[in-house]
Amino acid sequence: MNGPELFRLGRRLMKLGVRALPPSEFRDLPISVRIVLVDVFEHPDTTIGQIVGRTGFPQSHVSSSVARLRDLGMLATTVDPHDRRRTLVAPRPEHRDRAARAEHELEPIDHILSDALIERLGSAGPEHLAEATAALELLERLLSSPDTAAPSTPCAPGVPSC
Repeated sequence: MNGPELFRLGRRLMKLGVRALPPSEFRDLPISVRIVLVDVFEHPDTTIGQIVGRTGFPQSHVSSSVARLRDLGMLATTVDPHDRRRTLVAPRPEHRDRAARAEHELEPIDHILSDALIERLGSAGPEHLAEATAALELLERLLSSPDTAAPSTPCAPGVPSC
């Protein structure tokens, strides 16, 4: 694989990721802002730096996204009492129930990945679902920051040891 191939694969995976996100009343917001919102819902009372680490977005983007979502009334920010230089971000109290549901509403990507494999490989696509899922889980585990790394899972048959 070379750089352009990796770039094209990354773009395709991003498009699949967008399709996998649950419907939202915030569809008008850019997907990258919605990703910050989901991250805060999954990790309340988090710092900007932690969001940067989990999402991979630049700090400037995370800070502006948090400010935008705070202005929309979705997030609240406070000064970290242990380190006054840091800002803690959390869902606003009236949205905490939504934050608790957010983690449970995220479904596995099996159907989206299966559809993509069928689109690319025809009827043989679903035969590769377990292998493709294991490969994506391996990449996620190897390339994600430690606080977002997926738990160790067995590999699919035919996939080198994870």
